[in-house]
Amino acid sequence: MGYDEAMRLALVSITANTEIRAGVHLLEVHAPLLAQTVQPGQYCMLRCCDSFASDPLLRRPFFVHEAEPRRGLCRFLVYTRGRASAWLARQQPGMSLDILGPLGHGWTLPPEGRNLLLIGEEPVLASLIFLAHHALEHELTVTLLHFASSMEASYPAALLPPEIEYQVMVGQPGPLQEYLRWADTVCCAVSRETLQTFSDPGWREKHFAQAVLWPVFACGSGICLSCQTETRHGPRLVCREGPIFALSELAES
Repeated sequence: MGYDEAMRLALVSITANTEIRAGVHLLEVHAPLLAQTVQPGQYCMLRCCDSFASDPLLRRPFFVHEAEPRRGLCRFLVYTRGRASAWLARQQPGMSLDILGPLGHGWTLPPEGRNLLLIGEEPVLASLIFLAHHALEHELTVTLLHFASSMEASYPAALLPPEIEYQVMVGQPGPLQEYLRWADTVCCAVSRETLQTFSDPGWREKHFAQAVLWPVFACGSGICLSCQTETRHGPRLVCREGPIFALSELAES
C-alpha cells in the first residue's frame, strides 16, 4: 500500500475515554476505514481543538494503539503533556475527532520469525502494543520489556494479552544479552539515547531489528521537511519513509 493510497481524512466519533492512570488516557474512536487499513507502527495526525478554534494550530501525531476491524474501533494512548494532549484527554463519548491517517510505514515481521522481542519506553510504547496483538495472531511468542521511571509509571499489565511475557525495567536498561539470544526479531520503541546504552554492539546486525524514530512532526506529509533524518543511505523523511526503520539503516549518532 503506497503512502498516498493509505492517507485518509475522517471525522470520527469518540466511543470511550478511559483514564488508565494519572495523566494517561485510552481514547477509543469508531473509525471503520482506519481500523481496516492501519498496520502496526503506523500513526495518525489528530486535530486537537474544537471545531471553530485554531489553537493548537497544528495536528499532533499519535500511534494507533489497537485496532478492531470487525467492530470498526481504534484506540490511541494519550499522555497529557501539553495543550493538545490535555484537550484530547477531556473529550467525552459522543464527541467528534478529526483524524488524518493512517500515515507512514510500520513494523515488518519476517515470515520466518518466531520469537519477537519488543523494547519500549514512553511516549512511543503505544506503537508496540498493536504489534504485539498482531504478532500473537500470527502465532509468534512475544516478550515486552518496558523501560519505566517507576513501577507506578509502567504500562498496565491488565491491558496486555496474558500470552505476552511482560517485564518492567525501572531506571537504566539492564543487560539484554539473554533476551537478544532468544529473539529472532527485535522491535525497539525507545529514544536514540536509550539505543546507545544497549551493551551488545553486534545485535544491530545479528537480529532482524527495527526501531521507531519520533521527531517533532509538523505536517505528516513531508512538505515541511522538519523531520528529515540521516541514514546510511542518505536523508529520509521520517513522517513518510518511517517512522519505522531497520536499525542497520540508521546512522549512529
